[in-house]
This record gives sequence, C-alpha cells and structure tokens, in this order.
Amino acid sequence: MKDIAFKDLIFYEIYPSSFKDSNGDGYGDLNGIISKLDYISEMGFNALWLNPCYESPFRDGGYDISDPFKVAQRFGTNEDLQKLFFQAHRRNIKVFLDLVPGHMSTQNQRFINSGKAYTNPDSDLFIWSNNAWDAWKDSHLIAGCYQRFGCYYVNFFAHQPAINYGFNKINAPAWQKSWKEVTHGRKYLESIMEFWLNLGADGYRVDMADSLVKNDDKKVATIELWKIIRHDLKAKGVKDFDMTSEWSNPKQAFQAGFDSDFVLDHENNCSHYLFRQSKNLSKPLLIKYDDLLYSKFIVDLNRRVRCARKYRKQLSFISGNHDTWRLANFLTGDSLKLAYLFLLTMPGVPYIYYGDEIGMTTDTSMPSIEGGYQRTGSRLPMRFDNSKNAGFSSADTTFLPTNEHDSNVESSARDRGSLLNTIRELIAIRKRESDLRSASFSILAEKFAYRRGKIKVFMNLLDIEQTIELSTEHNCLFHIGEFHLQGVSYVLKPHAGIIIKESNNENQE
Repeated sequence: MKDIAFKDLIFYEIYPSSFKDSNGDGYGDLNGIISKLDYISEMGFNALWLNPCYESPFRDGGYDISDPFKVAQRFGTNEDLQKLFFQAHRRNIKVFLDLVPGHMSTQNQRFINSGKAYTNPDSDLFIWSNNAWDAWKDSHLIAGCYQRFGCYYVNFFAHQPAINYGFNKINAPAWQKSWKEVTHGRKYLESIMEFWLNLGADGYRVDMADSLVKNDDKKVATIELWKIIRHDLKAKGVKDFDMTSEWSNPKQAFQAGFDSDFVLDHENNCSHYLFRQSKNLSKPLLIKYDDLLYSKFIVDLNRRVRCARKYRKQLSFISGNHDTWRLANFLTGDSLKLAYLFLLTMPGVPYIYYGDEIGMTTDTSMPSIEGGYQRTGSRLPMRFDNSKNAGFSSADTTFLPTNEHDSNVESSARDRGSLLNTIRELIAIRKRESDLRSASFSILAEKFAYRRGKIKVFMNLLDIEQTIELSTEHNCLFHIGEFHLQGVSYVLKPHAGIIIKESNNENQE
C-alpha cells in the first residue's frame, strides 16, 4: 500500500458484531468486513478502527478479553484478520485495532492463574490486595470469588480485573507497589501490541488510555509509562505505528506520546456544545444559537487546537462511537450535515462511526445486550439495502435487530442530496485540499467561521441570516443549505454553511 501519513487519515469505525455477516449466523464477522472494503474505499475512508475482535465472553461488548492473542470465533480466525489487513492494504486502507491495556476478563487464563495462589508466574500480573476483607475499604476491590486470600482490583466492571502497572501514590504498602517496580503488566501489554503489529496491524485506538497506573490523579506516572512502552517496542525493532487515545485530555495524551487524542462526547467540551448539548434541556449550537454556549464552545475548541499545534499532534473529532447515542438522535436535516462539515474541515484525524453516514439512529428502547446497557441501541446492524435484515445478514434471527425506520446505503447513494453523498463529497474535498489536512487554523469573527490556510469555512449558527464579507477573490468549493450573493458577500440562511477558497496568492493566516 501507499505510505499514508497519519495526519491524512480519515477513519471509519466498525463494531464487528454489527457490520456485515458473511456466514448467516446473525453476527458480523471479519469476512463480512472484507466484503465491504470497496464500499468503504469508495466513500473515501483510508483507515479503519475495529472495536475489539478478540476472544471474549462478551459481557462488555468485547472489552472484556479472555485471550488477547486470538480472534473470537464469532468473527473468524487470526488468519481471517491477516486477510483483512492484506485486502485493506491493497485498497490503501490502514487498519487500527482496539487496544485494551487496562484490564482483561475474569475468564482470562492468566487472571485465573493469578487467583490460585501467591507463588505462580502470574501472581502479580493483576492487582490483588493481601486480605480477603479489604473490599469495604475500596470500591475497586472485589472479594470472595477466588481462593487467593485477597481481593482483586477492577478497572471498570466487576468482570474486568485490572492489569498490574503499579501505583503512583501508595496507600496500602502491604500490597500496593510503586509503578517503577512493576514490570509484569507492561511486558504483557507490549507482547500483545507486538503480536498484532507483526501480523499486519497499522496501529491502535487505545481504550481508557489513562487508566494504567493507579492512584495517579495527575497521570504523571501513566504518561511516563506510555513513553517507556513506545521506547521498548522501538528498541525491539517493532515497525513504526500510530496510536489514538481515548483520553480526551490532549495535553496529557500528547505528553504520553499518542499521535492523536479523541474529543469525546463529554459534557463541558466543544463537541458536546456543538452536537449534543442536553444539560438543563438546552439545545446544541447546531440547533439553536446561545451566546454563553458559543463562548464556551470557542474557548474549549481553541484550547484543544492550540494544544495539538504545540505538541505537533492531532485531535480526533468523532461523529460518535459504540458508547454514545448517534448524532442523528440530536440533529436532523442541514444541521446534521453541518456536523460533518465541521468534522471533515477541522484540523486533526477524524473518525466516523459506521452507519452515521446514512443517518442511523440509536434505538433508545433497546434492553441491554452483551453489556451494552443504554449503549445497546447505538450498536444495531448496518443497513446496506432493502433485502432481508437490510443486507446485514441472511439469518432469521440476528445479534441485534435492524432499525427499519432508518435509511440504507443503497437508497442514500441514489439521493444526490443525501447525508451519505454529502459526507462522500466532503471527504473528497479534504483529501484534495492539503490546507484541510494541515495544522493551520484560526477563528474568524463570524459565528461560526474559521480559516484553514487559503480555505475558509462558514457555518451560520445564528437563528437569523448572516452576511459574510469577503475582501479577496474566491471560489465556492461546497455548500449546505440556502445562501445568496450580495455583491462580493455571501448571505447565509440559518443552518447554512459554505467552504470557500481564495483564488489568489494571499494568505492572511
């Protein structure tokens, strides 16, 4: 495949159980993904992020891993994953796997070994206290499940025992060890990373990347540990790779050596203000303008962009993911299209969740399945066409039901004004215009507008018309919604957006 710089990647996230079933068992699988690589490539995506495809009891959607070196049977085999790497690379698509460094499943054999006694090779691979009655002292400790006279420490759910990377602050010297002394967890993680990179993976999206060292409030030790991990792998001669962190704190993530950091859907950040704002029943900026919300949005956006520029790293804005309700639950029509205008013209490396390109919605009435809880309805099968199960599977019963109210790829592709075709065109513009893949960025006076080199992007967030004054010759590359020319100026209707490019050599950056 061609050597594609990380900054030039546009990711498509796939939840493997829900994307495409190739064998009729009702679950998506790796061969199903391979069968749709041409579609992914034709959309313009040049990178994939696969949610966990490892062996798992699936009590947390695959984030509870029983064997991190083996593909889960429902998805295929290790050889199928290698085939996916090969076929993706033939199409100049990079493949990132989901790395889960903080924990395993209680069904992981090495964790089971650690619970048997104090004197075996896996005794210290996971965190154990030294007293079976410690659970009342710390909500992270689980008691009474194993014969070992102690409690195991969890990273999130009770069935996700924490891998031992040590502690920064020692509160219980009898069983907590300094992160500088502990090597078992780090070596285990490095072996996992090296294994899949050697088989053809191009990098990782890292789950809960800040969760390694415990009692590390400011993440100082975790930052240093990630530096050590990267150094170790390089010293072993492992090929170069890139990583995106689920950290949502760019300063810490970049100091740790990550190549990009997610801008997650957290309250009080720019993404939430723009796309999903729901606190106190207020509406996101793409639905209704609010001065206070806009000022908060701009402050947080500028802070993150400046941080990325300082460290020469990338932000990763996301349309959503397997943990969030989909954008189409909050935005519709031109407002929804403007969300992708933002995502695909901002500096950084964007991620778009499967099905978001056709406006799939989250079924909020779904019961919890495989530890999905309120997230289950965001993981429904991909809708490709009007055939059985929307082209996802030939099975009579599928892992999750398809949402018959949502659109599909086939019908969306025929509609020139569809969200799918809007996203496809925006991706093409991003790939064609190098300024949109650069670090260049400055906020302009209009609400909301920014410059990317010779390119300017305008989105009218106001609830009234907004006039855009222009002082240089320009070409309109793309637009959403209604606008008209007034002399040399553009007048944008509410929720309209345009991308323009200066047609001379001026650059007022």
